[in-house]
Amino acid sequence: MTGGGGPAPRAPAPAAPRLARALSLRDLVLLNVVAVFTPSTIAQSLPLGGWGMLAWAAAGAAFLLPYGAAVADLARRHPVQGGVYAWTRMAFGHAHGFACGWCYWVNTFLYLPTLFLGVAAVASLLGGARTAWLATSDGAVLAIALGALWGSTALHVTGLGQGKWIQNVGAAGRLLIALGLLGAAWWTLAHPGAAPGGAPVAVPAPGVLGALALWPFILNALVGLDLGAAMSEEATAPAEDLPRALRWGGGAVMAAYLLAFAAALVTGLSDGNVITGHVQAITGTVARAGTGAAFAALGALFVLAEVAGLLGTGAAWLAAPARIPFAIGLDRHLPAAFARVHPRFGTPWVALLAQAGVATALIVVGRLGATLQEAYLVLLGGSIVLVLVPYAYLLLAWRRLAAGAAGGAVPRRVAVISGAGLAAVGVALAGCFVPPPAVEGALLYEGKLVGAVAGMLAVGWWAWRRG
Repeated sequence: MTGGGGPAPRAPAPAAPRLARALSLRDLVLLNVVAVFTPSTIAQSLPLGGWGMLAWAAAGAAFLLPYGAAVADLARRHPVQGGVYAWTRMAFGHAHGFACGWCYWVNTFLYLPTLFLGVAAVASLLGGARTAWLATSDGAVLAIALGALWGSTALHVTGLGQGKWIQNVGAAGRLLIALGLLGAAWWTLAHPGAAPGGAPVAVPAPGVLGALALWPFILNALVGLDLGAAMSEEATAPAEDLPRALRWGGGAVMAAYLLAFAAALVTGLSDGNVITGHVQAITGTVARAGTGAAFAALGALFVLAEVAGLLGTGAAWLAAPARIPFAIGLDRHLPAAFARVHPRFGTPWVALLAQAGVATALIVVGRLGATLQEAYLVLLGGSIVLVLVPYAYLLLAWRRLAAGAAGGAVPRRVAVISGAGLAAVGVALAGCFVPPPAVEGALLYEGKLVGAVAGMLAVGWWAWRRG
């Protein structure tokens, strides 16, 4: 796909509608924390055992650092709405920009339902056996997930100044969960005989292919630092605040992941549950530490903190990626309705409603029988490939735009750092097609994955041609 391929914009892009500037430096820092630090992803890399600490550190150095450096530099030089999409379009033209934006947007379709469905799963822990039914009742799950989704959507449509508080409170919840995991690990080490089953069992190092299959999941857990840049024209001082927020937020996220992973190795995750295992590890430790109202309240506090974190992460990935189709709509590669700004609230309300509408459909699909559920999981696997494409574009765009600013040659610093990031992304893309250790039927897995990716790209090509 070349910069001149596909249809040109039907008309010159109109002047950007007025958006309300509501994001301060504090909001951007907390947005980075809640968008990226998702403790449930730790469970996916626990099969690495002690080697996981090295894997997380390597991902931080080889991916998170180049990723954050690229976003910080581009946000400082080009604080424009749409973030990664806009920078790719500036560097490589409209066709590549659309490809980048489409992959980014489609991936969020598949990620959002897992977050809001997770709210129902965690909420079922609040009352112990009395509320456990919330996780198994389709009606309850749909009511909680859709209520959370549309409540968040309503707040964001009526103003980013209101909606941002879901993310801010969620970030506090995420950090409280990290502290809870550390506290649980400390108590477990101090009372080894009290831990169920005794000391944690050492996990053998996986083979090379096993580690390669898990590498994409680790990188996928580190994406989200660009969400603030997607809302550049809604930040009070984007060129100054976005790079500072990336330093503070990115550093906090990496420290939280490393400490939380180390803590999870000590405490283990209850029943291996990917959604609630880390919360149950905390509440289980609290229950073993003591009984009574105070300990029960402390356990409930951690459950509420995880609910707040999931709501905040869901709100972040609902609101910021909706700015991608908004920006594409301004360029007339999606229907012009996507570029509409609410006349009263100053928000891209059509793009937000479209994002929530697709998420609603997938949440319902996720609860309607095994066949549809299996189809959804295949699409979710394909989204891991799609989420890496925009970040490859980001690093390549950084190189090209930096070279243009420097008079033609890529600056040495940019070349070295972006090269490391591109290598990490390349290995992750290869790892996506290696079945994880638990998957049976490698050829069938890879066939479904290739088919899912090809299908989503084909829909994007059709949308581009019609645009």
